Amino acid sequence: MIYPRPAQLQQGLTRFFWRIRSTLSESAHEVLRHSRPNLPAMAAVGCFGYPLYYLIWRLLFPQDYENLGLRIIGSLILAPLMFVNHWPAWSERYLVFYFWTAMVYCLPFFFTYMLLQNAVHSFDTGQQTIVWQMSMVVAMALLIMLINDGLLVGIAFLVGSLAAWALFLIDRESVEFMAISRDYLAPMPVYLFILVGGSIYNHHREMIQQEMLRAVSSVGSNIAHELRTPLLGIKSDARGLRRYLPHLIDGYERAAEAGLEVRPIRRSHLATLHDSLARIESETDFANTVIDMLLINSSGARLDPSDFSGQSVRECIQNGLTRFPFASERERALVHVVPGADFQFRGSDILLIHVLFNLLKNALYYVAAAGKGEIFIWTEPNPNGQNRLFFMDTGSGIPDNVLPRIFDRFFTSASAGRGSGIGLSFCKMVMEAFGGEIQCESVHGEFTRFILIFPGKEEDD
Repeated sequence: MIYPRPAQLQQGLTRFFWRIRSTLSESAHEVLRHSRPNLPAMAAVGCFGYPLYYLIWRLLFPQDYENLGLRIIGSLILAPLMFVNHWPAWSERYLVFYFWTAMVYCLPFFFTYMLLQNAVHSFDTGQQTIVWQMSMVVAMALLIMLINDGLLVGIAFLVGSLAAWALFLIDRESVEFMAISRDYLAPMPVYLFILVGGSIYNHHREMIQQEMLRAVSSVGSNIAHELRTPLLGIKSDARGLRRYLPHLIDGYERAAEAGLEVRPIRRSHLATLHDSLARIESETDFANTVIDMLLINSSGARLDPSDFSGQSVRECIQNGLTRFPFASERERALVHVVPGADFQFRGSDILLIHVLFNLLKNALYYVAAAGKGEIFIWTEPNPNGQNRLFFMDTGSGIPDNVLPRIFDRFFTSASAGRGSGIGLSFCKMVMEAFGGEIQCESVHGEFTRFILIFPGKEEDD
């Protein structure tokens, strides 16, 4: 029997650890995206609820134990989350850690600690902590509402409860087991039932979303199949014309020189014929690539970076504006590319052009809906770190309650039948595949600005 070497075993454990860490990190960020729309309102309820209930449990319906200090700490932790939609861009990277710290402290830690203290104090007076048992139920329900991942709910509950137990044991010289058994351990099956039942419900809702993804992907695949056949025929005909067109032109020119009766064709038009056929082939290739990108978008599959190469962002902007199907010259005139320096990024020009298509389509719609506005595109190279591409329109802007959710898959604020809710989520997926990110800033009624952040070159870091 061959046993693994210690070095191989260590490498295997290391890879396993980093895989688990990566999975949990991705899930933690996904939970934050799920909770963010409701976060300001929930934080406001908790921020003002902590001191308010101190007064209620101290003056109106006195409880056996209260702790104003822990409540003030909870309010201070929650206060910044009321304004999470206005946090500066640089602070976003710390938001996920802050969010989880707030969740663990304000829900399982605080309510477990208060339940334990009241259990001991009330046991001495012969009372029972019905109020705090009910409060613990509410805390568990809120935890499940804000964290839609069953595993992370369990981890948050476990970490918060252990921290509460540690502080509780440090604070007391001895513990009355009967009090803990009656008021904390006896209701524990109820708390666990809430956690498990709520997690199953959240999982079921996630499964429904996956079914939506599969349905969209299936429809997209059928449409793509129907589109590829005529595109292939167009490309084949264009190739055939390119093969015989020089002979036809040569015959036409010989006939004209011989004085035969032929319809006159300008030299510029003859030259255009060659270019037109090349453009037809190029556009059919581009259309097939866009179909591939749309299929990736609708299926939610990850992009493969193995085919990425160095690209010029300015060339992508120019090619995107050249290929975008503007409705009129007036619509094209709304788009202004501000002169500026170019920068290189590692990625796909087709993918970035498709991102620009999504942003252009949305911007033109909301500029038209507002009856005002223009579109500005500019670059901001930064050799010391990140390069940025800015895309801004001065149309109707995005409401504050909508802004945090615009990158969520299937979320759309557009009228029924116009938006599918996968365009901006695809933009986010593309930028993350490039090793960057996309951010959005908006003031309702004034402007919307997207910031596409690309990693700088390693030698510039």
